[in-house]
Amino acid sequence: MNKLFLLIMPLFLFAQMLQIGDDIIPITLKSQHDKKQTLTENGIWIIAWDKESTKVANKFFDTKIMPKNINLLIDISQVPSGIFNLFVLPNMKIFKHQILLSFDEKYNITLPYKEGSLTILHIEDKTITQIQFAQNQAQLKEALK
Repeated sequence: MNKLFLLIMPLFLFAQMLQIGDDIIPITLKSQHDKKQTLTENGIWIIAWDKESTKVANKFFDTKIMPKNINLLIDISQVPSGIFNLFVLPNMKIFKHQILLSFDEKYNITLPYKEGSLTILHIEDKTITQIQFAQNQAQLKEALK
């Protein structure tokens, strides 16, 4: 376990978590339906980190139309490829709203994170203007007002 920590430690030392006022680097990701999408430079990024936060976001957008200025990004970097292809991806394909899949661990660790929560980044002109966290649908709805 200590060897694994020593291997991963440099990633955390050099990666700076984004904060309000920082510029974002828009990247192009693929959706669960294999469509390429560049993250918006103006709008909202909603980032899910685990199974529970992903469920909250999917339930919320399953009953609402996702506006074009909102991107739902899922951190898939820790999911083994076999499990992702056999179980996770087929379950994601049932959703009509676009779910962007990020496999890039180095990029993902720069995004603000709070245990058990969705991260909500408000972005204007490639700059983060607000960071919020939501643990349930009510908090997500409030953050998107």
